[in-house]
Amino acid sequence: MTQDTLERGWHVPHLLLLSLLPVVAMGAPGLAHELRVAGWLLLNVAVIAAAERWRPYRADWRPTRADLVRDGGVFALNALVDALAKMALAVVALRFVSGASALPGWLQVIGGALLADLGSYALHRWSHRGGWLWRVHAFHHRPEALNVANALTAHPLNALYDGVVRWGPLVLLGFDAEVITALAMFHLTQALAAHANVRGIIGPLRWVLGSAELHRLHHSTDGREAGNFGTDLPLWDLVFGTHRSGPGPRAVGVFDPARYPVATATGRWLAWPFQRRPSTAQDRSPST
Repeated sequence: MTQDTLERGWHVPHLLLLSLLPVVAMGAPGLAHELRVAGWLLLNVAVIAAAERWRPYRADWRPTRADLVRDGGVFALNALVDALAKMALAVVALRFVSGASALPGWLQVIGGALLADLGSYALHRWSHRGGWLWRVHAFHHRPEALNVANALTAHPLNALYDGVVRWGPLVLLGFDAEVITALAMFHLTQALAAHANVRGIIGPLRWVLGSAELHRLHHSTDGREAGNFGTDLPLWDLVFGTHRSGPGPRAVGVFDPARYPVATATGRWLAWPFQRRPSTAQDRSPST
């Protein structure tokens, strides 16, 4: 199948979920924030998983049973880490935040999306420069396929520090809890859709929103393609010169896979950042 065929048409699940997001985010204000986000996550996974079977970008990117065992286990572990991080942020907010932000809600949404993605962009780009942060982040890049199942597969430390830099500033600035919840739902959709094994594009929206067509290049094993550190928004990549576009990558994963544990060796990956190893020029990602 040619690249032109793979990218023909619209990325329907991404556009559908984005259109539903305002309705769901504003339509259940009485529901607990955690339940709202969890329900949104389940809906996103169901919609994208169905689309992956109906309109796959690459048939060989479908997850195996071993992949699903890894992804399910890591998801459960990271859900616990996320809950603990939110408890810590709540304690910090009670201790250091004196009042709510004076910004109107719409400005909190726009400013919050930009600020959250800036912190994540900076730390994500730093992680790709090598060293210990790359050893933590490499788990996310080890799979040689992208799909909704492994979209959130990352080392728990990776999930922890990304959550802190993404949401911590908004909590400290007194952003409204409804706004942070809506932005968390937006981030889930962006993360899942960006990794989705689904054909199609989002057209001109790719200049204002992260997309699968851009994020696949981030996972490329070709260093010339592997930019696009922003998952939610392409703005910071455009500002700082790391934006990449073009046909999809020939392969995704890491340089020299033999130097790393196999993709499904979850236990080895959890221990990987803590093992003493000599630093080499190859202990880094394809992108910088």
